[in-house]
Amino acid sequence: MGTHIGRSWEGPSDIEALCPCPKAPCGLVDMGNMSDECKQHPPENTKTIRTSHRPEDCPEIGRDVVVAMGRTIKAREAVVKAADEWDGVYFSFELDDAIDDYRAAVEHEAAERIRNSERLRDFTDDHMGDCNAAADEIDPDVEETT
Repeated sequence: MGTHIGRSWEGPSDIEALCPCPKAPCGLVDMGNMSDECKQHPPENTKTIRTSHRPEDCPEIGRDVVVAMGRTIKAREAVVKAADEWDGVYFSFELDDAIDDYRAAVEHEAAERIRNSERLRDFTDDHMGDCNAAADEIDPDVEETT
């Protein structure tokens, strides 16, 4: 295992969400486990790394949010693509499906932010079950993603 790195100042961002590298438990990229297809994190690409920590200092919270962010971004791109390809027909099944996928992805991201909120966890230790129950109401069909 190597240092966990990210390209934004505040921790994992859309850059990490969209890159093909496996994510560390915190949502950042493990320098010892980068994808050959990644254009962002390998040192030979000379991109600025703005956040990092050692594996032993990993907060181990955030990966699910980053995965959910990636799903939201990809779903939004599908909506834009479907709208661009729409030929003026009154109804488009592809656009309708893309909008439904985007809505589900946004709900999933919101639920993962609740489930993984460090602030909520610190503030509501006694009530984290209530927060998780609320997240389950927002996103009842939680998927295991990698």
